Amino acid sequence: MTGQPYSFLRIERDGGVATVTFDRPANANRWEPAEEWELSDVVDKLSDAEDVRVVILTGAGETFCCGVNHNNERFDANDFHRRYTRLFGAWIRFDKPVVVALNGTALGVGLSLALLGDIIIADRQVHFHDAHITAGAISATGSFLWPQAVGLIKAKQYILTGTPITAEEAARIGLISEMVETGECLNRARVLAAQLATARPSAVQGTKRALNQWLRLATDQVLQPALALEFMALPNQALDYGTGE
Repeated sequence: MTGQPYSFLRIERDGGVATVTFDRPANANRWEPAEEWELSDVVDKLSDAEDVRVVILTGAGETFCCGVNHNNERFDANDFHRRYTRLFGAWIRFDKPVVVALNGTALGVGLSLALLGDIIIADRQVHFHDAHITAGAISATGSFLWPQAVGLIKAKQYILTGTPITAEEAARIGLISEMVETGECLNRARVLAAQLATARPSAVQGTKRALNQWLRLATDQVLQPALALEFMALPNQALDYGTGE
């Protein structure tokens, strides 16, 4: 991969595996709005890199990712809807497998990107929390992602109450793939990524595209209307409601 270097993403290569790290640990791995293009651009770069077969997504330090820093950003509902429809759509359309090493806190866009992974490995200490309702906001990505993973009834319970759940519970109900002991998620992700990298790329990528057709169908029917509800209901002012979305 070549081109303009990124400011908050770090890319490392090991054979056919590329590791993408949110690399701003002093600020909970948040990015500024002007840097958000990196999250879509890296998908394009990885898609075009023929020698990259698998992607690992993780965070530096003790946090996975707390999303975008909305402090002092002027809120515009139409702009937000356009930005996040495009951002999530890029990751949904990405055909190469993504193994997520969830090493710490994930909020807002950070949590959504983690749950868009294909295999999600979380350290034991990680808790999952859709913070929208507790912050007085509508949960768009929770309504989009959680029901397909855990079923509608369970999704309603956790999202409507805003109840945090442990990594162990998340693995039990199917929100994530596995829980491992603290500090081991990246090692486990590397093992799985290496296994995926040995398979025929066309088979893996074609199967992922078929599986993600469920998400593509739900993008128009659920995600876009849900994002419209969320953003139109927010006040037209500086945005910082703790979810990073």
